[in-house]
Amino acid sequence: MIQRGDEVLEVFIEETTDRLDSIESGLLQLENCGDCDPEVINSIFRDAHSVKAGSNLLKLTTVEDLAHKLENVFEMIRKKQIAPSEVIITACLESVDKLRELIENIENSDTISTRLHSHMLAVAVQKTLQGD
Repeated sequence: MIQRGDEVLEVFIEETTDRLDSIESGLLQLENCGDCDPEVINSIFRDAHSVKAGSNLLKLTTVEDLAHKLENVFEMIRKKQIAPSEVIITACLESVDKLRELIENIENSDTISTRLHSHMLAVAVQKTLQGD
């Protein structure tokens, strides 16, 4: 069991907090320009991937699972399979907030449910694919 004070964990928390801020700011950019410079979505995707990979190394399964779902949505946007619709941006922002909560409560993160956020991401993708 990894605990606060562990140097690797503290670096992960600090870097993940920065990456979540970066994802949030990228999402807000996407919301305002829709078809932005591809580097905006590439940057968001890389940040989500890094959060997923770091949480995997530290065996933070709940953080990893939600970050992975977020990364999958960003990959779909990157490949132009879905547009960054309002419902997608909202679900992603909510998931970023949930990841922040998990990071703030890192010791208990695996006991915090992310079912709602996983469901919101899935529904947002489904609605966007259906053109709703």
